[in-house]
Amino acid sequence: MQAKVTISSPFEKDIILKLFSDQKFFFENFTPFTIINEESENVFYVYGEFYSLFSAFDVEARVRKYISSYVITYILIVQPGLIQGSYDNLIDRSFKGVSPKGNGKIVISMFQGSIEITIDYEGDKEKAIVNFIAKRMNKQIKNFDKIIQLERIKRHI
Repeated sequence: MQAKVTISSPFEKDIILKLFSDQKFFFENFTPFTIINEESENVFYVYGEFYSLFSAFDVEARVRKYISSYVITYILIVQPGLIQGSYDNLIDRSFKGVSPKGNGKIVISMFQGSIEITIDYEGDKEKAIVNFIAKRMNKQIKNFDKIIQLERIKRHI
């Protein structure tokens, strides 16, 4: 399943590329995922608790990042058991639904005056996962200029 989110942006492409290629900034501000472990600069693990109308489930993924001049691609391999949690987390997880398996990607494309984010996922619970990520992004778009401006001040760019 695929979903697209478009953001109109007054910021230069270089600034957006720099900020969105930083996985901590992108995943913490625009997705429901938290980065748990970083294997290298381009490979890391994320975790998120997802909720749909009738269920709650954990999503664990290994993510690889690719950057070109105007496109950033995050490839997600979703499967349970990628992240080792504490015993308390295991007990909490026993009350949730089965964690999904699948493959997906988030593609961020820069155009003149706009940014297009494409969320593509195939596997278990694909509709719930894609919709949950898209809803989070749409919610954060309302504060997009403020988020970018604060990050620019913080990084001095």
